[in-house]
Amino acid sequence: MAYVDTGRGWIAAGSPLAEASRAPGVARAFVEEARRNGRRACFFASEADAFPGFARILLGEQPLWTRGTWKAAVAEHRGLRGQIRRAAAKGVAIRRVHGSELAPGTALRAQVESLAREWLASRRMAPMGFLVAIEPFHWPEEHRYFVAERDGKLLEFLSAVPIYARGGWLVEDVVRSASAPNGTTEAIFDGLMQEVDEESTVTLGLAPLSGPIARWLRVARFVGRPMFDFAGLRAFRERLRPAQWQRVWLVYPESEAPAIHVIESLRAFAGGSLFSFGLRSIVRQPSGPPWALALPLVPWTLLLVALALTGHASVAGFSSRALGMWAVFDAVLTILLFRGALQPKRSRLTLVAAAASFDAGLSVPHLVLTGLGRGVAAITVRSLAAAAPCFGAMVLGVLALRQTARGR
Repeated sequence: MAYVDTGRGWIAAGSPLAEASRAPGVARAFVEEARRNGRRACFFASEADAFPGFARILLGEQPLWTRGTWKAAVAEHRGLRGQIRRAAAKGVAIRRVHGSELAPGTALRAQVESLAREWLASRRMAPMGFLVAIEPFHWPEEHRYFVAERDGKLLEFLSAVPIYARGGWLVEDVVRSASAPNGTTEAIFDGLMQEVDEESTVTLGLAPLSGPIARWLRVARFVGRPMFDFAGLRAFRERLRPAQWQRVWLVYPESEAPAIHVIESLRAFAGGSLFSFGLRSIVRQPSGPPWALALPLVPWTLLLVALALTGHASVAGFSSRALGMWAVFDAVLTILLFRGALQPKRSRLTLVAAAASFDAGLSVPHLVLTGLGRGVAAITVRSLAAAAPCFGAMVLGVLALRQTARGR
């Protein structure tokens, strides 16, 4: 088993590397050894059926091609064919690269490393580890490398590693320059598909949280939308016309709670604290702060509605009618925040910053006039009602100014 130790769990990469008849025994031995070391064990991105004594959660699906199905897709779909031709018309050349060309100190190695840094800086999330870390230079003799170039400039880099168990290939890393013409990715993938064996299966790996996943994972997909475009990744892979989609699972001992293994798997990707990783991801993208402010505003607005409808508006220091109007305002603000997060344009961010400032301008004087009230509920509600819009207005104002500076 290849696995990572998070300090609390052993997160294995896929299923045990063993014959099908031996895999359940290997899985049980792995779990028992983890328990002896004070860890819980699970198998992330398993393609196999659940073993006896284990349960599983659908994580998503991965696309599959063979050389024959790829050729058929290119022949049948004009759009796919056109993208490959478009890249060639723009002067993009695809070539396979030997591992020696990527040795430390070589010019191409320096270009790939620079492109990888550029690509990572453009991502919504902070760099991740475990199965998605960009590490293309280990065991170069085992890889197949391809580059897309124009006039000697590197535009895109692709590395694939063998999947010996099924005689196939996993596209492990694809990094693309922002200046790469449309069709470059299709063209470099076509370069790989032209060189694999007829019987080889090729995959781009897991499209997470896609397919018929559980409802709570669909909620997680929505909550994580500003940091990772799950739907966009699925749509791009569908554009390459895969022959089929294979389901991918998280497998864990059925006697243990699934949430524990989901959290530990996420910690493996985050490289430690999920809170720190989430904070880094929110801060690095303009869509992060408005989304983070919008999410808690949803239950807050529902709380205001409940107080107004049940005759407890006095907790917030308002009449029922006034509190209802405040709830409507917060509902509108929530919608503006979500729209600003999905499309963090300067104008939208300025608008939500102004709305939050207006909210703060009303809430703070109201608190001064009515006081904190009596009881824990009144103190909590009134304090949050004044402090939250002030904090939100400050964050959104800074973000709007930053976007204005970038625009200039």
